[in-house]
Amino acid sequence: MAIKRKRERDASWSELGTDPLGCILRKLPFLDLLRFKSVCRSWFSVAENYISSPSYSPCFQTPWLLVAPEEEDDDDEEERSLCFFNLDEKKVYRVDACICREVYEGRCVGSSHDWLILLDKTAKMSVFNPFSEIRISVGSLRKDLQFINPDTYLYKLEPRVFVPKAVVMSDNKNKDKDGVVLIYGCKKKLAFCRYRDGRFIELDGAHQPYHDIIFHANMVSAVSEIGSVEVWDFSGSFPTKVMDMSPSFPSKTRESRRSFGIAYVWKFKHIYLVESCGELLLIVRFIAKLVPGGIRPNIFPFKTLEFHVYMLDRHDQKWVEMESLGDWIVFVGGNHSMSLRPEDCPGCVRDSIYFTDSYWKREDGDYLYEGHDIGYYNLRDKSVNQFYDKPLWKINPIPFWLVPNPW
Repeated sequence: MAIKRKRERDASWSELGTDPLGCILRKLPFLDLLRFKSVCRSWFSVAENYISSPSYSPCFQTPWLLVAPEEEDDDDEEERSLCFFNLDEKKVYRVDACICREVYEGRCVGSSHDWLILLDKTAKMSVFNPFSEIRISVGSLRKDLQFINPDTYLYKLEPRVFVPKAVVMSDNKNKDKDGVVLIYGCKKKLAFCRYRDGRFIELDGAHQPYHDIIFHANMVSAVSEIGSVEVWDFSGSFPTKVMDMSPSFPSKTRESRRSFGIAYVWKFKHIYLVESCGELLLIVRFIAKLVPGGIRPNIFPFKTLEFHVYMLDRHDQKWVEMESLGDWIVFVGGNHSMSLRPEDCPGCVRDSIYFTDSYWKREDGDYLYEGHDIGYYNLRDKSVNQFYDKPLWKINPIPFWLVPNPW
């Protein structure tokens, strides 16, 4: 005798419990979280409660690249939109942020996570989240720091020449300690400012000029142009220096005289500091200027040719060359340098360094070319590759890496 089964009512996705939905939410990056919220009212409510809860932590995801609009916006700079290239989807997204003037005026001096760091014409600094449109006033460099003739830097030259690097300090356990640390001035000194104080204070660095700074686990690390490293602990009321090391600069990089062919007249290097799995990495980028010719005979466009990678041996106090990053992926440029796992960066090539243009000091006074030097360098085959095709021309705004998070 056949047994008839009672047909059960089709299950509704909207009736899923909060526990399984919570497990799903913890795995979703920015865009998928937005899509999750749009499914139904029930899911929207669950997502809002999760985002506002103390347990919320943004999921790691592929960084987005701030790029120039594909079409010209209106002449009103306050109404301009910001565009971001999603490396995973290979797609440009447009964000209608209402505060974009400083970005288009070339006054973005850094980026950290989901924040752009802006410097206005009066040397006042602020941080801006283009996804939430939250803006925080930081402080005035002109008021707090001693430097020679600031107008020379802020008006006659790019503001990024005056502040070549700035990164956000963020303490999830104590927001009173949030702020900004930066490299500034012709001597490339260090200074920091906590939002609650609104005052910049010079950091007691011993190895200026500095080339890069990072913030990780309440520690600020800085590297000089000769490879010296200093680390300050910011967990207390005032920073304390916990490391001061001067390993010899890698001879391979120091003595590098590799010829890249007659197309290049000279090359120079740019240094980045990266934290990866608790270790400090020194990333050396080689950039070359091209011979005259092409569109304008008086222009010397430049491009990245290769990278050297080293890890700091704290015991022997030396930089040890690394032939590979394993499967890890590094992002460098004007941003807070970062190292991410491949599972956090879908769409990216493993064992590669993704870079944006950070050659901001122009001595020839011609700004026809700017922002164009972007791509990725694969350590396995020593190749430079493109991921976002743009003509060799000036890109405005200058590209910066950001990890989108509007909450």
